Amino acid sequence: MNQKKENYKMSLMTYLLKRSYRRFITGDKSFHQMITYFEDGEDHIKVYHNGTANLGKMIYVIKENTGLDGFCATLKYIMSFLIYAEQHKFTPIIRLTEEFAYYDEEMSKKIDNPWEYYFLTDEKKFDLEHSLNVCFCEYIHRKLIAHKYHFNAYKVENYNNQDVYEVCSPVIRKYMTLKPEIVNDASNVLENIKQNGGKVLGVHFRGTDYKKSYNNHPVFVNENETIKEIKAAMELKEFDAVFVATDDILFADIVKKSLGDIPVLMHNDVYRSDGIESVAFSQSERKNHHYLLGYEIARDMYTLSLCDGLVACKSSVGYMSNLYKHSRNEQYEYMKIIDNGNNVNDNEYFKDSQTI
Repeated sequence: MNQKKENYKMSLMTYLLKRSYRRFITGDKSFHQMITYFEDGEDHIKVYHNGTANLGKMIYVIKENTGLDGFCATLKYIMSFLIYAEQHKFTPIIRLTEEFAYYDEEMSKKIDNPWEYYFLTDEKKFDLEHSLNVCFCEYIHRKLIAHKYHFNAYKVENYNNQDVYEVCSPVIRKYMTLKPEIVNDASNVLENIKQNGGKVLGVHFRGTDYKKSYNNHPVFVNENETIKEIKAAMELKEFDAVFVATDDILFADIVKKSLGDIPVLMHNDVYRSDGIESVAFSQSERKNHHYLLGYEIARDMYTLSLCDGLVACKSSVGYMSNLYKHSRNEQYEYMKIIDNGNNVNDNEYFKDSQTI
């Protein structure tokens, strides 16, 4: 076995052990993670035979893999599971739980599956307790797909990969349609520019906990670097306005002052922070706070996909907005993913889990 493959396997096992430890010490009683040692792309399927219903179907239940992931990272993982299901001719159903970072107690009194807070679904309500064949997503399934198709938002070369577009676009169209209120809300902020034939440059600035320089996460791209790239894009292309998606209050103010007479658009009701803790895991007294956090990032991501150009740091938000754009058979006229490399240190994201 070559050294690269050996290193990959060791990295996978280390990550799995960290995740398992975290879920053990936090008392996750439902935790059931099979760690599979694989050499040649082998995977593991445990099938439950609960009855005789749904003969001829293998029902594949997709849940989020960890409570540590933000909205678009979770979408990326779910997309991998969906691709896995499609390739194995399984019937996927997506059922998120209280572990989902955007689970909202009040919202779940009306909608018991957090996936359906944000996405349309026409899935048949399968009776899992009486189905003949039921299996569940496993971490190894996602890892196999991500490794095969190079799903990695932290490598800039993965933002322009035709093979990725071809495998992701059908899955996004089939299973990942955002609810009309999110799509309409996203469109409305661009309406005045677009209806007059104008073009919009989308900008994603990731602040807050990115400033903590977690190991293997992208090196933080600061305000000045981002403004510089916005101005460069405006000089190269005739954009009429800039749409900004950000979790950072300070950048929202800075970008307006830095661009002079250029119209700066953004969703003004977004919950943002001037600190270094992730907004995704914030607490607030506002009604349906956790649901709204998911709504806001879904809307920002989709709005970015409606723009004509993109300037962004490496993150799952920009990555997913690009995939959603291609799922509509569109592409950005201009795309600049700012790459300062990835951190290599001992500052593990896992160690900070007690803050969320």
